Amino acid sequence: MNMEQNYCNDYQRDIASVMKLLYMRGLVQIRGGNASIYDTEKELVYISPSGYPRHEIECKDIAIIDMDGNVIKGKPSSEWRMHLEIYKNVDGARAIVHAHSPFTIVMGELNIKPKIELTTESEARIRCVELVPKIAPGTSKLAKAVAAALKESKCPAAILKGHGVVAYSPESIYKALEIVEALEDLSKIQILLRVLRGGS
Repeated sequence: MNMEQNYCNDYQRDIASVMKLLYMRGLVQIRGGNASIYDTEKELVYISPSGYPRHEIECKDIAIIDMDGNVIKGKPSSEWRMHLEIYKNVDGARAIVHAHSPFTIVMGELNIKPKIELTTESEARIRCVELVPKIAPGTSKLAKAVAAALKESKCPAAILKGHGVVAYSPESIYKALEIVEALEDLSKIQILLRVLRGGS
């Protein structure tokens, strides 16, 4: 391990790992998606960087911002507003994953909420999911809409029409990733069933 990596903490290492996993699973494009962890003791947010190829992100590249959006280190994701709004307004949100999951996006465009009860995996991981209308990415309007949808529905995930999915966890960033993965697999299964059943 080089000297730069010695300065990484577990939050930074976990975010870098999750971003690589998202790319490997086809849940984000080469520079798409983002993830973060809220350090409640220091009131800092560790967040994936903007502009880095997702499969090359290292822990030293993870940006740090405070709860007012001031940059402490690095170049935070353009969706930093959304992450902060969720942490400020959604009880228990401690880690967030935002992906551009293809089949989940399809479900949003069809205005269909995934049937959580369809698989045992989704029942165990998701509980419920909310839909958010199409809003320009990186904006305060999107940030407020996503945070409000998660707060009011008490669901751990929201599908953003034409954009992707956001999931949070009170436990760990890997739990948030599990929700994103389970939702994408569920969406794929549900779409395939609709096709095989002739659209029913």
